[in-house]
Amino acid sequence: MCEPTAETDFTDRIARRAPDFGLGPLTPERLAGLAGYLAELSRWRSATDLVGNLTEDALVDHALESAFGASLLPVDSRVLDIGSGAGFPGVPLAIFGRRVTLLEPRIRRAAFLRHVLRRLPGLNASVAAGRVERLPEGGYSAATARAVGKLARAVGEGNFLNENGLLLIWTGDPASLEAQLSPAFRPVRSVAIPQSRKRRIAVFEKCSTGNTGRSDG
Repeated sequence: MCEPTAETDFTDRIARRAPDFGLGPLTPERLAGLAGYLAELSRWRSATDLVGNLTEDALVDHALESAFGASLLPVDSRVLDIGSGAGFPGVPLAIFGRRVTLLEPRIRRAAFLRHVLRRLPGLNASVAAGRVERLPEGGYSAATARAVGKLARAVGEGNFLNENGLLLIWTGDPASLEAQLSPAFRPVRSVAIPQSRKRRIAVFEKCSTGNTGRSDG
């Protein structure tokens, strides 16, 4: 009897867990996309130290809590995933139909992300090797971040976002972020992530230039 492949195993785990995140039943395309992504992540993790010692069930939860954020982004958003790393939340967001640029400065992790996009053709996604501080102004209507160190310094005044662009942050401390990101961003709402006691998605909006309260003089 043949043993199940990693992809089949992830398919079963995702299908069982998705309803707990308000995402089920998933379409066959989304289910296959998430399973294929996590199977590649599991294969690559030892070589690139992408996700440490997370179990398969933990990887599934990370993917589903990432996909949960898709409902907070307009369908036509052009999304920048800051410090994409292993691909959370950017790859699941792309699987759920958002147009995503995966921004990752580390060479091996950027290589992994490119491999995933080759493995999952048809996603409206691309990889950019670089840092958010060096991006040109405008061009994105939304940005996402998860487990990004020194986020407030990296984001700055959000010049990479269009006027009134959205910033979604997966966090356990939304109140601290409000203080760090003010006055360049204003809080819009904070949404509890299913199956988590503390984690939330904090949604911010970029303030117009004239309303930041900052002075150049």
